[in-house]
Amino acid sequence: MLFCNFIMALLDGVGLTMFVPLIQVADGVNSVKGDNKLIHIVSVFFKFIHLEVNVINMLVLIIIIFLLKAVFFYFTQFFQTLTLQSFVKKIRVDLIFGLRDLSYKEFISTDIGRLQSSLIGESSQMAQACAQYIESIKSGMVVFIYLCMAFFIDWKFSILILVGGFLTNQIYNRFYVKTKKLSRELNKNNHQYGGIVIENVNNFKYLKATGRNIFFTDRMLNILYQMIDKNILVGRLQARLSAMREPIMITLVCVIIGFQVTVVGVALSSIMIILMLFYRAMAYLMSMQGSWNNYLATTGSIENIKDYQIYLKKNAEPEIGKSGLTEINKIELKNLSVSFGDRKILNDINVEIVKNQSVALVGESGSGKSTLVNILSGLLKYDTGQYLVNGIDFTTINRFDFKNKIGYISQEPTIFNADIFDNITFWADRTEENINKFFHVAKLCSIYDFINNLPNGYNELLGYNGMNISGGQKQRISIARELFRDVQILIMDEATSALDSETEAEIKQSIDSLKGKITIISIAHRLSTIREADKIFLMNNGDLEISGNFDELKSKSDYFRRMAQLQGL
Repeated sequence: MLFCNFIMALLDGVGLTMFVPLIQVADGVNSVKGDNKLIHIVSVFFKFIHLEVNVINMLVLIIIIFLLKAVFFYFTQFFQTLTLQSFVKKIRVDLIFGLRDLSYKEFISTDIGRLQSSLIGESSQMAQACAQYIESIKSGMVVFIYLCMAFFIDWKFSILILVGGFLTNQIYNRFYVKTKKLSRELNKNNHQYGGIVIENVNNFKYLKATGRNIFFTDRMLNILYQMIDKNILVGRLQARLSAMREPIMITLVCVIIGFQVTVVGVALSSIMIILMLFYRAMAYLMSMQGSWNNYLATTGSIENIKDYQIYLKKNAEPEIGKSGLTEINKIELKNLSVSFGDRKILNDINVEIVKNQSVALVGESGSGKSTLVNILSGLLKYDTGQYLVNGIDFTTINRFDFKNKIGYISQEPTIFNADIFDNITFWADRTEENINKFFHVAKLCSIYDFINNLPNGYNELLGYNGMNISGGQKQRISIARELFRDVQILIMDEATSALDSETEAEIKQSIDSLKGKITIISIAHRLSTIREADKIFLMNNGDLEISGNFDELKSKSDYFRRMAQLQGL
């Protein structure tokens, strides 16, 4: 791209300088005289191609030069578009894969506003920044070409261009510093604004119901106004640069003309072509400085993207193991411990879960149930101990093979902004086989009639986070999604705690129908949902105190017996 631009600039400079010998030829100077370098070169060229040096041939030569320039201009623009889009693609792909591989432990504490801005807005700004960066280089190359042409014709003008460029650069440097500072401040505001927008969307129902959306809107407006003010300041700086450009150029040209005519004593007509060359050189010099300032205006985005790429790579999950996994027959935790900072979350946990067994974890909030489930599902790393799958160390197993066999349903079900078919099948092709399987799992989860009664059937859109359906319907769809995947382990993290008793009973019936068919791991505060579990683990302050079936725990544990009595069991 830069090579094509160099040739384009060279042709432009040569084409312009050809007007000097053209004027000479038109005036009858068609022979080599003294140190007349240009006419000498033109004469040698025409002699080489066996043509006469005349006005018509000179005009044809100039047209050919500018046609060639147009060809290289096309390739320059095309390569620039190709290069920038390839660059943006690479940046976005790196960020997408970085988000995919980001560890869950790091994700729960990440800056969501920065995450959103980096993946959506700032990667596009990187393209704009690179375009301005390239334009600066291209303009600099053109200035260099014109400088060489001017030096070839009259070295005095080269000195004048250098002096003019130096003086204007001193003026522009003040703007560069301010623009760079504002860019960094604006970048921080963009992250804050992105984060608060996400919070507003995620908590819209609460904010609307309590009237707190009015105060929350004030927060959004405050950050928005800061962003607008800084954008205005950047725009004002750029406007000043643009406004100053032409007066500076005209002033320099007038100074040069005055110097050449009054001091050196050169006739004005004899320096017009050189002045045109000089004027264009100064125009490109100003353009280069303007492009550079526009590039600096995106400094904050560039620095953030670079830092965020490093952050994502640094906090990526450990590399995937190489051992394949076709079936999960047994899971074992041996003396497993987990700490967050100085706080012990799990302490010497020993658990064994065999294929198609139904197990449950109970205990007070903060006892370590969710952390244990996150360890079992591969979301969190453990500090000490062993995690074995089929007797094989978990760290050596292909992580994708393992997770592809895990179904996960939380208290807040995951619903995508798509229709019911895509939500359950995860955008599978609508083949006859997949449609039949879709209706089969819908019946298992007691949503078959619900789907058929919808105006658009399984094409019914569910809206953002499933706002068009009830909590019970969301949970049934979440369960159906995991069953459609043919998972071998289904994790239920307090999946029914937010539901009414009737809906909970229906979902419990659906889950009970799966008993003995897949491995089920449940966390529940309502003991009625795990009464039929094959094994229940009672946890307390990160310790696994006791295990057994429902009746065994009632007889062995005073805490469990009191909890059962309070729930009427």
